[in-house]
Amino acid sequence: MADAKTIEESLRALKDDFAAKLPSKLDKIEQVWNQASTNNQEETIAELIFLCHKLAGSGASFGFQDVSKYARLAEEALKEIQKNSELNSNVSWSDDLHPKLHPLINDLLKQKTSHQDNITQSKIKKQKIRHEASDEEKLLIYIIEKNRLTAEEITLKLKTYNYSVRSFSQLDDLKEAIIDNTPNAVIIDSTIFNTQTKTTINELRQDYQFEIIHLANNSSFETRLDAVRIGVDHYFTKPVDFSTVVDVLDILAEKDTPISTKVLIVDDSISTSQFYSLSLKAEGIETKVVTDPFKVMDEIIDFKPELILLDLHMPKCSGLELASVIRQQGNYLSTPIIFLSSETDTQKQLSALEIGADEFLNKPVNVDHLIAVVKNKIIRYRQLSTFMHNDSLTGLLNHTSILSTLDTELARAKRENSNFSYVMIDIDFFKNINDTYGHYMGDMVIKSISRYIKQNLRVTDSVGRYGGEEFVAILPGIDMAMATRVMQKILDGFSKVDFVHFNHKFNVSFSCGIADYSTSSTANEIIDAADKALYVAKNDGRHCIRTAT
Repeated sequence: MADAKTIEESLRALKDDFAAKLPSKLDKIEQVWNQASTNNQEETIAELIFLCHKLAGSGASFGFQDVSKYARLAEEALKEIQKNSELNSNVSWSDDLHPKLHPLINDLLKQKTSHQDNITQSKIKKQKIRHEASDEEKLLIYIIEKNRLTAEEITLKLKTYNYSVRSFSQLDDLKEAIIDNTPNAVIIDSTIFNTQTKTTINELRQDYQFEIIHLANNSSFETRLDAVRIGVDHYFTKPVDFSTVVDVLDILAEKDTPISTKVLIVDDSISTSQFYSLSLKAEGIETKVVTDPFKVMDEIIDFKPELILLDLHMPKCSGLELASVIRQQGNYLSTPIIFLSSETDTQKQLSALEIGADEFLNKPVNVDHLIAVVKNKIIRYRQLSTFMHNDSLTGLLNHTSILSTLDTELARAKRENSNFSYVMIDIDFFKNINDTYGHYMGDMVIKSISRYIKQNLRVTDSVGRYGGEEFVAILPGIDMAMATRVMQKILDGFSKVDFVHFNHKFNVSFSCGIADYSTSSTANEIIDAADKALYVAKNDGRHCIRTAT
């Protein structure tokens, strides 16, 4: 994400550029106005209305409040005369419009160097700079535990799930570490859960923000009450099933990880679209600008926006027409569309809503309002998208969605002449787990393997639950040989994860079948090739990986 200084400089440059181009914009209005006064042609009047409409929407965004004011007055007057006279040849355009356009052209030219900067400073001051972790960086967890072997066991289990872990046996050492580098969570074992610990943790929590996880010997009310009084966030009774602890840490990881938000801006005005783009970037939102509506569909496929900001009035293709084209395609029925326009015609606003627009914002748009609407719409979109596309137990993509992702990667590979691997995963002897330990433990195993696979793959990889105890991973840009090395590391690591059922520990393994784009040319062929490789892995004794031939 661009830093605050860069965004501020870019916004200032945009504003200066608008100020420099304002005279030519007004000259163009004056030129078309003179043509309208003499030839009284319908297309000339329409062009004049369009030019005034654009200036009314963009002027205030860059600090020219009077520009927007007079342009809007001119636009409204033009529309009213056009409506009432129906281009009657007896109407004197000059007599009716000159009083409104003359101030626009003359008075505002004098103000182009004296405007007030009411945009950049207010937005940049509000920007929150947040650290963006790389794929290798994980949550930082501290453990306070006097027993060295117990501390090592907990550390090993958490590191299996790719968390950074440090253990301490002395409270003073923990305190210094928290002050030096505050962790995301502190795990306190029952062996050191005493009065001194409680006092120290209370003091630290006043100045440093971290979660407290307590591993207790019992579940008595008194012990839980003590934990609550020092602000314990999560309470687990020994023996602890660490998959439940990792569930808690996963939630923390989601809160701590910046989520990439993508907004596509479609506006034929380069300066206006860049202004919106920079304002959203200041809030950590990734944007892409498209000024040609005929290129929008290609950009939607490649950029995968979570929201579209769409100008209503554009040449060659209106915003209403473009929105209709987008909504015709099932994949984008739920993608939020927000119209931005200085259009005041209520009927046109209703038409926008009728074709599936989610919001209609009048230009000039208040930036704070725009950002709030964008964020709220995206949150809602994500909630609906998760409900529709993700498996309820694991949170992974569901069967339909992972197959749709396969189609997308297949199209990309054909277009870019690249490769990708398709991995089918099956838990070994899963029926025995259910029969021996019950369906609750079976579900815990499914959740754990889902989490483990996803944590050990890249952000760009896709993981889905294919059905039952079967999973699919799609790894863009790598062939079967590389995919085998990646999955072998995951297979070896997961087989060491302990599951606990009434003091009984057990481990779980899985088998893999891998195919890539080089072995097959259609989605069905890739699935069939990976499935056959998985069948070979099972016949070869399970807990192994086989690739398609």
